[in-house]
Order: sequence, then C-alpha cells, then structure tokens
Amino acid sequence: MAALCLLPLGGCGDAPAQPGAVAQPVPLHGATVTPPEVDRALHEAEERSVGLCMQKRGFSYQPVPARQLPFTENPYGLLSENEASVDAYGITALALTAAPDDPNLEVLARLESAGRAAWQATLTGTAQHRIVLAAPGAATLTISTDGCAFIGRETLYGQGWEQQQLTLDGLSADIVSTVLADAGFRKGEKAWATCMRRLGEVAESLQQARGLIQEAVTRADDRASLRRVGTDELRIARHDAACQHQANLAEVVRSVQDRVQAQLPESSWRVVGSVIDGRQRALRSGR
Repeated sequence: MAALCLLPLGGCGDAPAQPGAVAQPVPLHGATVTPPEVDRALHEAEERSVGLCMQKRGFSYQPVPARQLPFTENPYGLLSENEASVDAYGITALALTAAPDDPNLEVLARLESAGRAAWQATLTGTAQHRIVLAAPGAATLTISTDGCAFIGRETLYGQGWEQQQLTLDGLSADIVSTVLADAGFRKGEKAWATCMRRLGEVAESLQQARGLIQEAVTRADDRASLRRVGTDELRIARHDAACQHQANLAEVVRSVQDRVQAQLPESSWRVVGSVIDGRQRALRSGR
C-alpha cells in the first residue's frame, strides 16, 4: 500500500503518476491527488466504518466495491507521454467499465417499505439534522450529521473531516484556476496549441482536448462506438503529451504554482496537514 507524505508541511514533493515517470506538479503537494491504490484503500476503510455504524444501529450493510480507475487525473490536465501511450486520458476506459453493483440492493429487496425507508434514513440521515457546509472556491455540501455515511467518515478520519476536505478542495480549485489564468501559463499553452495544430489536432486549451473526447463518449450509443472513440482518444492524448513536452508545460505550471502557493497563509497549510493526517489514520485502520 502506498503511503501518503508525512513530511513537515511544505516538504512533500509531487508524486509521479506511474513508476518511473517524471513527477507532474499538483496543488498542495498532492494533498488532493491520491494514487488509485490509495483511493481504493480509503474507500474500503470508509465502507467498513459505515458498515460498523449501520450494524450498531441494527441494520445490515454490505461494503460497496470501489470503482476501478485507470489512473489519477492531473488537475491541470498535464499528461506524460508514458501515461498517454498506456491510458490516454482514461475517459473511454472509464465509460467502458461498468460501475460495481451495490450489494445492498439485495438487502433492501428483502425489506418491507418501512424497513427500506428506515435503512436509508440510517445510512444518509434525516432532514432534522441536515447541514450545509461551504468553503471558498468549493461547491456547497449538504449532508445529514445523524447518518452513518457522515458518522462513518468522521469516525474514520476525525472530527470536522467533511469541512476540512471541502476547504482543501476549494484551496486546490483556487490554485488551479489562478495558475491556468497566469500569463506565463497562457503563453506556454499557446505554444502547446501551435504544436497540436501542426499535428492535425484542433484544440486551444488542455481542457478542450479532453472535452472533444468527453463529447464523443457522450454521443456514442454502443460499445463498438466507444472503442472507435478510444482510438481517437489515444491519438489525441499522444499528441497532447508530446506537445506538452515540447512546450515544457509541466515546468511552466510548476513555476507558477510555486509562486501562487508561496502566498498561502499558514492556516491553509494547517488544513492540508489535517487532511493528510486524517488519511493516514484511515490507512492505518486497515492494516
């Protein structure tokens, strides 16, 4: 199991997406970007914690399997040539991979209507205990504090987890948007777009390149169509990664990100540390 960084705040480096790959810059030293194997371990720990909460309240609960993701997407849209050759953007692969079945559907099928309602209320909570969490740069989160979905995560990660995670998401989103709007990044992205045009691709931004595939996946009406989209995705992703390399875009992002993050207050780094500590506690609980 991969370990999250426990070095002092500000001392963690960016992590490569694949063994042997050059590390790509990510916000907040990777606090919001975890490898697929860590995501799976955290998901499994959450499901166990929720299940224990449900059991204490007299309800059966079966852990829901984690959905298998090919790799963790870089929040800036950065892509190494190795990733592009193996997984492309991962968009078509995800569309071709069915979400795992929820084993609790069988549990609910055996219950009467009132029993199903009680089971659901125990899992997700009631309106009387509903709260709305907010943080700058993040979408609001509505959640009921008496539900096992909330209690299980708070028990696993520590008190205040949902607010800390939301605050971290907002911090990361603000950093990404600031970096992408920076003149230095925009210049690098223009060089990337010029390279893409030379290779026959029409995209003015990293997000647009991915968007072309996402739109095609949405239009595909069967698996054969999806596989054809996958062929296009592999070609575009390879060109994308090659042009990123030619424009030295990862280093441009790293330079701008370092400048942006240097201006963060100490309180922001305390949130980062709290989230990392919470994830470490969760990972240790599964050993």
